[in-house]
Amino acid sequence: MLLTRLLARMLSWLPLRMNQAVGAAVGFLVWALNGKLRRITDINLKLCYPQMDPHQRRRLSRDSLIETGKQLTECAWIWHRPIEQTESRIVDMPGEELMLEAQQSGKGCLFVSPHLGNWELCSAPLSRDEPFTYFYRSPRNPRLDNILIRWRAHLRGKPASLDAAGIRRGLKILKSGGIVGILPDQEPDSSNGVFAPFFGRPALTITLLSKLAQRSGATVLYCVVERLPKGKGWRFHILPADEAVSDSDPLQAATALNSGVERCIALCPEQYLWSYKRFNTTHDGAPRPYAR
Repeated sequence: MLLTRLLARMLSWLPLRMNQAVGAAVGFLVWALNGKLRRITDINLKLCYPQMDPHQRRRLSRDSLIETGKQLTECAWIWHRPIEQTESRIVDMPGEELMLEAQQSGKGCLFVSPHLGNWELCSAPLSRDEPFTYFYRSPRNPRLDNILIRWRAHLRGKPASLDAAGIRRGLKILKSGGIVGILPDQEPDSSNGVFAPFFGRPALTITLLSKLAQRSGATVLYCVVERLPKGKGWRFHILPADEAVSDSDPLQAATALNSGVERCIALCPEQYLWSYKRFNTTHDGAPRPYAR
């Protein structure tokens, strides 16, 4: 862990453009070595974009891993630089009026942030005027968990674990008019999800989000922090959610949720985390697509 902290600190010393260049080099090396992450990325892109020209998919695979490398190194930058400096690099906020309207409504707001762009950076703008709490899943290494929570606290985010106590806490915050964030595209366990279409394929999708929206009456919005080229900063997008995300029918709600995630990905598809095994659990017992 000492080496991790030291490396993160060193990366934070670099100017943002140079920091991202280091990340791009790491990502390109991962792609060129043609290992596990590239294999998963290639499989996901073929599943989600079957009609895409193979050469275009290959470029998207390369660009995706390059952007993932940038995400890794620039997190060290945003977690260690003064938050005012980081916020000054958010150069545009399309849909900001949706966020302001939701915050002023007093109903609470549930922000949905896919693994797209720099999702870690969502905490900074959302916590600018009032506390922001995010749901998180602990990593397997508890020492890494402590480091991540401390680093994320630098962006003013407050964690709520995805257990019964953490979910009750998040619901209480929403009912009191507060702001809560959630990642929508991690596979839940089968008892907390349903299979809903994602790019036309069944994907095990969380039902927690729709339950929180139903029980709290909170406004649901998507947020995406798009990385701009050449270290120019980020663009913070706010997108409205379909009302069906809070439907009482879990399948209808999950379908609407995934449709919204697809709209987010369309903003910058190369910045999505395609190296995650999104279709790891199959709905019909068929072999997993990532199995060799």
